[in-house]
Amino acid sequence: MECRIRRKLASLRERSPLPVGTAPIVVGLVINGATTYGFLVLARRSMGDEAYGGLAVLWGLVYILGPGLFQPLEQEVARATASRGAKGEGSAPVLYQAARIGGAGLLGVFAGLLVAWPLGLAGMLDHRVDLFVALVLALAAFGAAELARGILSGRHLFDNYARYFAAEGLSRMVLAALLAATGIAAVGPYGLTVGAAFAVATVVAARGVRPFVHPGPPAPMRELTPALGLLLATSLSEAFLLNVGPVALSIVGDDLGPEAPGVFLNGLIISRIPLFFFQAVKASMLPALSARAAEGDLDGFRETQLRLVAAVVVVATLAVGVIGALGPWVVEQLFGDSLTSQDMALLAASGGGLMILVALSLGLVALDHTRLAVVGFVVGVVAFPVALQLPHDPFLRVEIGLVAAVTAGATCTGALLRYEFARHRNAGAISASS
Repeated sequence: MECRIRRKLASLRERSPLPVGTAPIVVGLVINGATTYGFLVLARRSMGDEAYGGLAVLWGLVYILGPGLFQPLEQEVARATASRGAKGEGSAPVLYQAARIGGAGLLGVFAGLLVAWPLGLAGMLDHRVDLFVALVLALAAFGAAELARGILSGRHLFDNYARYFAAEGLSRMVLAALLAATGIAAVGPYGLTVGAAFAVATVVAARGVRPFVHPGPPAPMRELTPALGLLLATSLSEAFLLNVGPVALSIVGDDLGPEAPGVFLNGLIISRIPLFFFQAVKASMLPALSARAAEGDLDGFRETQLRLVAAVVVVATLAVGVIGALGPWVVEQLFGDSLTSQDMALLAASGGGLMILVALSLGLVALDHTRLAVVGFVVGVVAFPVALQLPHDPFLRVEIGLVAAVTAGATCTGALLRYEFARHRNAGAISASS
């Protein structure tokens, strides 16, 4: 009986469309998401509106610059580590080379932040040096975390990878709870917990990894950099579209007071719940599309792509309705802030548009047009500041800017995908199954 159950479970795993390791990572992401909400609620209730606005801007900057700059390094470390693992070669040289690249990038970022401080960054961070220090330390910790996660992914240590996300969220919330329990209301300590959580999670997840990082052949720079520039442009653009809202409001809504970015962040994170789960499972979509393309089944590819986009459109549409109706109540209950149904619907629409943009870009990647997949994200980034010029109140300007950005990006990506699909069919590069 036990053997039969094991065989059944093994059969289900083999037929699952999700990549191996998806389930534990999703669990880790769910824990991370829930505890992130807990951290922000604790911080908001402990420090008050004005200080929380500064934390919101810090949060936006960390999650634009951190993933934008260092996620490509994780992807390249994972790729190189997996390749070496398949050949029985050690990953230590890859890690050392990636650390050099990441360290150089980090120094460049720090120099850029120092230059930006008197040019406007100081005002965005309420002229608080402690928030600037928190930003610098958080980016350094994030860079180290990405190197560790690259090794974990490349060696298929998905339980450790999931443990990272769980430990990051839990440690951040626990630290915030300790600060709240001791009556600390200053924004600086809460800002430092953002980076501290990255460091704690890296230590927790990296336990037991040392045997997988042993000496091997030297790692030339080209082993890690063939697609680094392309990945960097994509990740920076996507991180920008995901997290720029509070930062943009701190610039265009200066007359609203320092608490405005915090209110915007609270609405944003509630509206992005569907996008959060989409991010957790989108990795399973690319293999399905790539398999159709590799088989030369262009009609099957088109059918799979249309089903994917249609499903995303349905989810996005439902999210706009549900979040528009219930979002204001949720934000008020959790954070004590007031946002209208229009605010929440527009924020949900921007998240849904980003899901559609990503879903379309996966089709271009599957057709081996990764360079074209970057174009839509860049178009979105360019469209955002243009849309900010519309004569509305600051909240509405940023919300419309986000919707306009993802709409422009998705439209451009959809047009490119349609063109490439037609070109492949006409050229016979992928034969139709009919």
